[in-house]
Amino acid sequence: MREDLEKTNQKERRDHFFCQLARRHFDVCANDNNGWVSVLEATATSASYTEREIMDFLERLVEDEWIEVQDQAPVSGMHARLTAAGRARAQVICKGASFYSL
Repeated sequence: MREDLEKTNQKERRDHFFCQLARRHFDVCANDNNGWVSVLEATATSASYTEREIMDFLERLVEDEWIEVQDQAPVSGMHARLTAAGRARAQVICKGASFYSL
């Protein structure tokens, strides 16, 4: 039962992380920056994530084809942007966000 709770918490943290990236992505797209955002900049106002956790989240989001990652560098230099599937998914799971279609 504890393992199920930990998995749920990780999924919620990953979803929160994704929504932060999505919000930043939509803000940047409004300024025509090709949608690339600094991962650290996008998540700076959040609960603290460990570097390992960020890497795990990014890996999973890339596998799910919700984001693409531009820089394969330490987290401090990484940039990501939403894919078409990620933009659609953000509109579903990021409650309270006013995302618009690009």
